[in-house]
Amino acid sequence: MKKSEIINFLSCTYCRIKKSDIHGIGVCAIIDISKDTNLFPDCSCDLKNMKAISKEEVHHLNAPTIKMMSDFFIETKTHYFTTTSLNKINISYFLNHSDNPNCEWREDDDSFRPLTDIKEGEELTLNYHNYLKSELIKNV
Repeated sequence: MKKSEIINFLSCTYCRIKKSDIHGIGVCAIIDISKDTNLFPDCSCDLKNMKAISKEEVHHLNAPTIKMMSDFFIETKTHYFTTTSLNKINISYFLNHSDNPNCEWREDDDSFRPLTDIKEGEELTLNYHNYLKSELIKNV
């Protein structure tokens, strides 16, 4: 990535990881964010290319790695789903669940966007159940 691209992405920094009142660590707004802003323009979720990894395939891995997979990957009873390795986790992995989220993932442009205006200091949340409606997950 060129230095000018890095500087451009830095100008689009809206959030940081912070202690959460909901659960452990979360994503918090560092400035006011307008509804429909692409929250992480340099991070692709790429759910269309998500890989299903059966728990049986990774049962031989060490316990701390399995715990991290459970913490950071999408998990069902039988599988983990991810587009990346644990060494490439981006800030979107720290969005906590809410039944009344203030953000959503949009498949059409592979982005997370606020559903409402977000105030500085507010935690950003996502409804995991809506996020998990991928055809990949339905078919596993």
